[in-house]
Amino acid sequence: MLRDAFFKGLRDQRRSLSIWVASVVGYVVMMCSLFPSIRESSADMQDYIESMPEAFREAFMGESTDFGNAVTYLNGELFSFMTPLFVMIFAIALAAAQIAGEEENGTLSLLLAYPVSRTRLLVQKYGVLVTGTLALCAAHLAAMAIANVAIGLDMPAGAVFGAHVSLLLLGLAVGTVAFATGAATGRRGLTIAVGSAVGIVAYLINIVAKLVEGLGWLEKLSLFYYYGGAEPLRLGFRPGYAAVLLAVTVGAAVVAWFTFERRDVRV
Repeated sequence: MLRDAFFKGLRDQRRSLSIWVASVVGYVVMMCSLFPSIRESSADMQDYIESMPEAFREAFMGESTDFGNAVTYLNGELFSFMTPLFVMIFAIALAAAQIAGEEENGTLSLLLAYPVSRTRLLVQKYGVLVTGTLALCAAHLAAMAIANVAIGLDMPAGAVFGAHVSLLLLGLAVGTVAFATGAATGRRGLTIAVGSAVGIVAYLINIVAKLVEGLGWLEKLSLFYYYGGAEPLRLGFRPGYAAVLLAVTVGAAVVAWFTFERRDVRV
């Protein structure tokens, strides 16, 4: 088991992953189950929403403001902030536990003592990040798909699936940047700090670009913009935007490989 860093990584994270999956599924089910009561009082809520400044509404809710519609409701309650926050936190923590975590725990040198190249080890550890993030997003998708049928949310299946693909790509982009930091430095704290900074800055840029007149061009520098901003459920899967997130992921993975291959590992 120890010789295969991929299975070792999954074994080490099995309890954490189980807790995350259960928490995310529970949160999704809870928010979806609230929709019927929200829909009944949507008229009163609509007056409140329409009283907000237009720029504020667009920044946090997107173009659609009909809370009697499940897509608008779940964009606002899940996909615009909480869901990507959960996925990014999980991906950053998982990334930090791989190269940097193993190095600080003193187990990375033991793994490298086996007849395995650094490249293979890095790929196996990165596989843990991809598998874990994919599992969390898949659990979120499954919970929403079941709720869509059981509660009668009437959301297009294509839009739901597309939003989750974008969610996965966002999580992998931020998580891979964190992973590259860990591979380059071997420091868990710095890995978490850099990954968190990337996620926070991306979110804030996307918000500020909509709130401040003349800064609209900034949103194209934000990973959240390519994720779908405040309304990934309405926008669905967009190949061009997905390609940007994928390019960031691949670029960060290349940096991880290049730096890890040339760095002295602490014993």
